[in-house]
Amino acid sequence: MRRADWRYCPRCASGLVFGAVPGEPEEVLHCPACGLVLYDNPAPTASALVIHDGRLLLTRRARDPYAGMWDVPGGFIEPLEHPAEAVRRELLEETGLEVEVGELSGIHTDVYGEGGVATLNLFYLASVIGGVERPADDVSEIGWFTAAALPALDQIAFQNGRDAIAELVARDQLV
Repeated sequence: MRRADWRYCPRCASGLVFGAVPGEPEEVLHCPACGLVLYDNPAPTASALVIHDGRLLLTRRARDPYAGMWDVPGGFIEPLEHPAEAVRRELLEETGLEVEVGELSGIHTDVYGEGGVATLNLFYLASVIGGVERPADDVSEIGWFTAAALPALDQIAFQNGRDAIAELVARDQLV
């Protein structure tokens, strides 16, 4: 749900309005009762482009949005969590694998599902350093793909993942 769809203030439960607020250059969603302004900022995510023997790790989503589609493993960054730590946490949670986080590979904007919140998606190169590969409850399958065997773009869950994979292939980082 986008913040523009919110009806009540999360601070005081009064009705929200979209309009002018002193000191704001544009109209914003705000609470006239307590003064809270709700900005429609993107939610940050961190994902890993894990490459092993020239193959890319993808996970099949077990939950909506886009259940059943392939995805680059990762997730939302928790408050005050460094993006590299989010990558390590998410990969361990989703795949059972411990990864070493490498360089930032790309930054892409998107929306989380149909009509969802805007996202700012950070993609890091990563390599496996331990753990036992196993899909978690939000992952139904783990796959390793060469460039020639990658799923079709319409089978990749999010546009930001499609973009990150396309950049990886364009840089010849997969076999």
